[in-house]
Amino acid sequence: MRTRTTKLRDGAREEAFTLIELMVVIAIIALIAAMLTGLSGLAARKKHEGAVTAMKNKLMLCISSYQSKTGFYPPDNGNNVLWPADSSNYEYYTGRNPLLYELTGAAVNPTNLLFTVFDSSVISGATFSAAYGRGGIANSVADEERSYYQPLPSPSEYMVCNGLKQLVVPVPLTGAANELNWWHYDSSTTNRHNPLTFDLWAEYSAGKDSAGNRIIITNGNW
Repeated sequence: MRTRTTKLRDGAREEAFTLIELMVVIAIIALIAAMLTGLSGLAARKKHEGAVTAMKNKLMLCISSYQSKTGFYPPDNGNNVLWPADSSNYEYYTGRNPLLYELTGAAVNPTNLLFTVFDSSVISGATFSAAYGRGGIANSVADEERSYYQPLPSPSEYMVCNGLKQLVVPVPLTGAANELNWWHYDSSTTNRHNPLTFDLWAEYSAGKDSAGNRIIITNGNW
């Protein structure tokens, strides 16, 4: 391909790009930019996957330690007994679980059924029952090791909803402001992937596809 030349006033000649050459250069730059964006997105997804998997493995270890000590797995939401008749709310109930309180334990006042939990706040049995369908925290026996979650969870690992705290996934589900993306937990229904143990899973966003639809990843222990 021959380049167009322009004549300068002093008689020298200067090489100049043709329109086709400029278009080729722009196309190459755009291709490189797209490749870099794709690599950046892949790196971000791998980072998110690593963060979720690390927390999942930590929780699984805590749950196994709980079962080894007590002989049973931490109770889930008591409303799961409604499955499958109320299967439309399965995701809701598994997401609203008392796992944080069971793994960290509580001191109970049997007279008024008040539970003092890991951050020194106090929860009534009535409040706990209304939220989780359970009469109280099973891990509140005086001679049991109270906390299987060591070190105790940091504020970044849980969020508050209606006065109660729950473990949250370290990656958002939709990216909405103040989103509550809970961990899901099932230790009682026949819907479990692990019928003899428990299901623990997280759902989180992995960006969007070419059509602009959000990609949702499920990361579970099965």
